[in-house]
Amino acid sequence: MQNLWLFILGMIYLALVIIALLYYISASIQKKDIISDSFLKSLPKEPFVSIIVPTFNEENNIVKCLKSLRAQNYSNFEIILSDGGSQDRTVELAKPFADQIVIENKVPEGWIGKNRGCHLGYKKANGEILLFTDADTEHKPDSLRITVSMLLEKKAGLLSLNPYHNVVKWWESIVPINFFISRLVSGGIGRVNNPKKRYSFVAVGIYMMWTRDAYEKIGGHERLKNSIIEDYAFARLVKKDLQALYYMEGNRLVYASMYPESIRHCWTGFKKCLYAGVKLTPPRRMIASLTFIFWGLLTPVAITLSAVYWTGYLPLILTIISHLLLLVLFAIYLRNKGRHHWIIYVFFPIMMLMFLITLLSSAIELVFRKTTTWKGRIYKPNLRAGLNNNEEEQLELKEKDIKKSLWAKIKGFFTRKQTT
Repeated sequence: MQNLWLFILGMIYLALVIIALLYYISASIQKKDIISDSFLKSLPKEPFVSIIVPTFNEENNIVKCLKSLRAQNYSNFEIILSDGGSQDRTVELAKPFADQIVIENKVPEGWIGKNRGCHLGYKKANGEILLFTDADTEHKPDSLRITVSMLLEKKAGLLSLNPYHNVVKWWESIVPINFFISRLVSGGIGRVNNPKKRYSFVAVGIYMMWTRDAYEKIGGHERLKNSIIEDYAFARLVKKDLQALYYMEGNRLVYASMYPESIRHCWTGFKKCLYAGVKLTPPRRMIASLTFIFWGLLTPVAITLSAVYWTGYLPLILTIISHLLLLVLFAIYLRNKGRHHWIIYVFFPIMMLMFLITLLSSAIELVFRKTTTWKGRIYKPNLRAGLNNNEEEQLELKEKDIKKSLWAKIKGFFTRKQTT
């Protein structure tokens, strides 16, 4: 009987690995684009770009960010700092580098702070192209030329890129895990950049470049004012409504260090948004991505069972190879995408477990408390922001049906108990 159960568990594990591997290969297929500024060179003049940087207590990052933006090899741009009431020296330090500074000390009800900052920056912007970028970034001198060129060449309404992640502290190792899973959830860059694949989308709020026309057609940040994952929601809207989304790897054009301050900052940074992302993700994409997570999570269990209960070395060798294959695939993904800590490979299954725990905590917080906290501010995000009106109505009806069905089952259970 024990051998039978081990065989069944082994077959389930094998099926999980095969499905995850096939999905990984499918999501990795893409046509390699030549990333250059050649299209821009063919234009008679450089389009005017408004670079908008929303800030709140960013004195440790702002000078490096604005210096790098000011040093762009591009002649036609402005820098707008949109501050949400910083209590440190952010504004003072930014003055030598910014063309305009907008300050609003209190976030109006119904808005998320970053979305409000981006909206106020847009109101002051004169550019035909709008770039929203975070204060914890550093931009290489050619980055603006190349991204503007790619935006126009690809006829995109929104261009977003995945920056090069500078993992400084060990707890930031969860950052590449998150972006790796985002790649799987999106279906891969090839599908994201294919206008026909309407349910494949992704964007990174660290760097979002728009044509003004597309930004205004979508409704700008005002449309998503209470979304905690405005980047992902924007990607969904642009892909479905305009079919004009373009996503690219940063190719070391932009560098970011997201959460070096503390473990708590890193934890709250992901907890506030993971479940909100699930709400906008097609279920089949989520399920396919979870197979990869469970591959990483269950491999140590498979190795242990093989070592303890199986006679012979073949099952043990195969499960060890499975684990090494997983690490190799992850290493291939991370190549040229960031500096990462050795801890990510040694404790890979634990990192996957931490991702799941964070996702579960995010779900509990947003479903039951319906609020989340970021940088000391409490927000009540709208988890449906990013859905079209029809989709929102359909989701509402579906949720009502599920609640009605669940309530009917609970009532039926207690009625049967009373009669017996």
